[in-house]
Amino acid sequence: MATPKGFVLQRLNSPIDGAPIVVVMTMQSNNRKTGNAAQVWILREDESPVEAIKTGLDRSICGDCIHRRRQLPNGKWVRSCYVNVGQAPLAVWRAYKAGSYKMLWTNEALEAAVTNRVIRWGAYGDPALIDPKLVRWLNRHAISHTGYTHQWRQEFAQAFAGTFMASCDGFADYLDATAQGWKTFNVTPKAGAHTATSAKQCPATVEGSAATCVTCKLCDGAKTDIFVTAHGAGAKYV
Repeated sequence: MATPKGFVLQRLNSPIDGAPIVVVMTMQSNNRKTGNAAQVWILREDESPVEAIKTGLDRSICGDCIHRRRQLPNGKWVRSCYVNVGQAPLAVWRAYKAGSYKMLWTNEALEAAVTNRVIRWGAYGDPALIDPKLVRWLNRHAISHTGYTHQWRQEFAQAFAGTFMASCDGFADYLDATAQGWKTFNVTPKAGAHTATSAKQCPATVEGSAATCVTCKLCDGAKTDIFVTAHGAGAKYV
């Protein structure tokens, strides 16, 4: 039997604000940097990701991440997140609303789908919102996984220390997360900003490298600290 294009892993209320959110896993990816990993999307169930950003309802799935849309003192609205929600996240949300993904909670077919695969937890949205038992269950069947959370200070996220990377946006974040036992993923405004730490540059961002998340496997929350230079359309606002 052919593997479905995607699965609905969980429907729940956000631990951030109680709003309805949905967790979807898609099985194929053309992302050059990640490779063909199974991609997990955390979305507002009742609002498209494009509209959620405009209204601020994306807080349900992103918390108080500094890369969300914000207003500068001059009145201009900016967003430094690298994810273009008008592309893949919007397509996934529309497909979910159209009933294109298989509804599964616990199923042998889902276990088979992630066997010998790398899972990218949080292609969009914060994966620390997901039930940790579900994450652990699927990770047991996968080759490896990646995952990053800006919610690492929150009580509900503590179950993911050692599984997800703490997303850090400065040296103070790095020191705080490290002291709390997290491996860190650090976004810097320019290359080399984290040379004073033990963090390694993301291999997929090294010029001339053919590495992907599928081949690298360093961002599993347990191995090492990683840094990456800000990229995407909003990088200038980091």
